[in-house]
Amino acid sequence: MQTHYVYRNWTRNRGRIHLAECSYCNHGKGTQPEDSGKNGKWQGFDSREAAFKAASAMDLEDMKVCTVCAP
Repeated sequence: MQTHYVYRNWTRNRGRIHLAECSYCNHGKGTQPEDSGKNGKWQGFDSREAAFKAASAMDLEDMKVCTVCAP
């Protein structure tokens, strides 16, 4: 089961790490009814450690944890 997600937004060169149940993440579905895939991509992970490791490897200018769910 995926417990953490990283959203990578290549349009804004930023990313956010979320808990799966965060309202902004919604288990990798985000807040929109449909994901166009034009701006970014959700990636799920089985652990906090795996999510943070992947996030650091993305080398984005602005990578942070979500301030709502604070994973």
